[in-house]
Amino acid sequence: HLTDKRFTDEVEMVIEEAKGVEVEQIIAPATSLEDAKVVVKLVEKYKEVYGLVGVHPENVGEIERSEIKIKDELRSLINGSKKIVGIGEIGLDFYYDKEHKRERGQSQLFEEQLALAEEMNLPVMIHSRSAEKEMREVLQGMEKIPRGQFHCFGESEEFLSYVLGKGFYVSFCGNVTYKGAEGLHQLVKKVPLERLLVETDAPYLAPVPMRGTRNNPANVRITAEFLAVVKGVGFESLAKKTTENAQELYGI
Repeated sequence: HLTDKRFTDEVEMVIEEAKGVEVEQIIAPATSLEDAKVVVKLVEKYKEVYGLVGVHPENVGEIERSEIKIKDELRSLINGSKKIVGIGEIGLDFYYDKEHKRERGQSQLFEEQLALAEEMNLPVMIHSRSAEKEMREVLQGMEKIPRGQFHCFGESEEFLSYVLGKGFYVSFCGNVTYKGAEGLHQLVKKVPLERLLVETDAPYLAPVPMRGTRNNPANVRITAEFLAVVKGVGFESLAKKTTENAQELYGI
């Protein structure tokens, strides 16, 4: 999330830092319509950065309170830049909404953005948190499902099997390195290398030993090194394959 205020005035610096550890391309997702507009400006400024546009489920209220036709707005942004390579970060999140008071709004927003992705033949980056049942319902209700990834995966092993069965890629962040993350390690082992992606979710979830600091794109290497150990493969092999997976999925 290079548009996050924690990166203000330091975007160029963190990109150069990432290049110093052989991170050559960065995909920056959006979380709101305003954020998506900033992402478009960002990708035009930095050749190493590609972008996603979309509205995060926790921002559904902004859409509900407005007259915005979200598909039209996002379509316009996508058509305005060749470096927008997907739709995200979209999905469902009921972690703090135990009674699912916003389930209908979130599901509708998610469905609209999935449909736009299918219409425009773009991949999606999906956020799913405490939403397995509802996620299944949405996906099963779609006539066609776009290709994509489930980011920062932390749902159940059963749901992982479902996601992989639908052809999605699965990615993990720096929290996989945290103490007590053995459950995530078991999930990592069940994801074929051909479907694995690595991400930072910067500025969040900095990996050990950087935990507690602002997460930067360069730290993706730390997470990749950790994942290689968990999967029992060489770092170079994992880095090469996950890079190829991302480039193939997002067409970069």
